Amino acid sequence: MQVYDAKNAKRYDKLAEKRRKVFVLKTLFFAGLFIAMVGFAFYILFFSGLLDIKDVSISGLNKTDKEKFHEMLNSKIDSRWMKYVESQKNTLFFKTTAFKAEISARFPEIKEISVGKKLPHSLNISIVERETAGVWCFTESGLTRSTNSGQATLTTNCRYFDKEGVIWGEATESLGFLILNVKDMRRLDKQAIDSGLLATIMFVSDRLKEMDILISRFIVPEDFFGDFKAQTSRGYELLLSIDSNIKEQLEALQIFLAEKQKEPEFKPQYIDLRINGRVYYK
Repeated sequence: MQVYDAKNAKRYDKLAEKRRKVFVLKTLFFAGLFIAMVGFAFYILFFSGLLDIKDVSISGLNKTDKEKFHEMLNSKIDSRWMKYVESQKNTLFFKTTAFKAEISARFPEIKEISVGKKLPHSLNISIVERETAGVWCFTESGLTRSTNSGQATLTTNCRYFDKEGVIWGEATESLGFLILNVKDMRRLDKQAIDSGLLATIMFVSDRLKEMDILISRFIVPEDFFGDFKAQTSRGYELLLSIDSNIKEQLEALQIFLAEKQKEPEFKPQYIDLRINGRVYYK
């Protein structure tokens, strides 16, 4: 026979209820403490100014547009997360990888960029700019302009380029001898430099300098199939072709000029080197 003690049952119920209340109070206390700590940390990081970027050091920025660069940097620092939190103003949270990618896309004249952080307030930005190898003038597809004589001429767009064929900025078409000048008559859908053609032109320019022949401009014709021209400082044009051995073409030119230097009346309009081993001139 079992006896049910109602008094003890009520006492156990009150004890369990008390324990539940203690557990709830502890949970609320620690949750509140956690929220307070998170809020305090959030305030310290993003609103107190304790880790704000206040000093930016930039080195190597010479040819790049400084105003546009600083404008992009300031826009990045002032950007907001969720429209309220200026997360990129914080030295710890500034996204260096994203910033470098954005700068490289916006300024192709910058070859390398590194960003270092120095707590609590400093960013150190180091830049390596591309070295200008020359000016490449593209023909604008479908665009013409009228001259004083009433004739229509093709519109060109000149850009700086480096030895890797990367183009940037706006340049003025010129006929100087200090840097490489290329006039591309082709109407290209996309303005880009063919690396193989560029390598050939640069090789020709360097080799001719060794022969005391300077080039004022290289010309790539509109119907380019491998032939191109070089306007020399000696008053004549060279006709060359990438379909033949360029080195042998220049060797033939050197031999030809060595023979013709004995003829003071030798003043050709052009010298054609496009067929290996042969030299034609007028």
